[in-house]
Amino acid sequence: MNHLSRLLLPLALLLGLAAPSAALAQTKPPQPRPPATAQPRPQGAPQQAAATAPETVNLQLMVVHAKAGETFLDPRLKGIERHLKLLPYDSFKVLSTDKAVLRPGKAAEFPVEGGRQVKATLLSADEAKAQVRVEVYKGGEKLVDTTVSVNRGSTFMVGGPRHDGGILLLPITANY
Repeated sequence: MNHLSRLLLPLALLLGLAAPSAALAQTKPPQPRPPATAQPRPQGAPQQAAATAPETVNLQLMVVHAKAGETFLDPRLKGIERHLKLLPYDSFKVLSTDKAVLRPGKAAEFPVEGGRQVKATLLSADEAKAQVRVEVYKGGEKLVDTTVSVNRGSTFMVGGPRHDGGILLLPITANY
């Protein structure tokens, strides 16, 4: 037993010296910050978000036909598969994909199966999320008018118009 203790003691000391110490890491003094270059803002003035707000947002609209029956998942939908599994459909096929680059206040229109039109307007965007107004029309009649917040790099889905024995889903992705 004495022989084993003599072997373990140096090993324990070696491991103790080699392992970083959390206490030592936390006691280091903070690094000085570079001087601020922005003008001080008047007291009570709102903070400016423009410095971090993106100038444009890349919007992608997919038109997906969802229906019951034969199980099929279009490979382009792998990123949102977990959300699709919540729906009462077995087959998900991408019918089209359109893209647009939007600035705040600007809109893009996308054609959708069945004579429909989607209008997406970027209302605002900051470093975390974008506010997008989505309108769906058919023959000039407005079917949907909603505003959503979508996290940066994420997808939200508008769904519902009936089409060819199923429904149309409209996954919209905001990247910037």
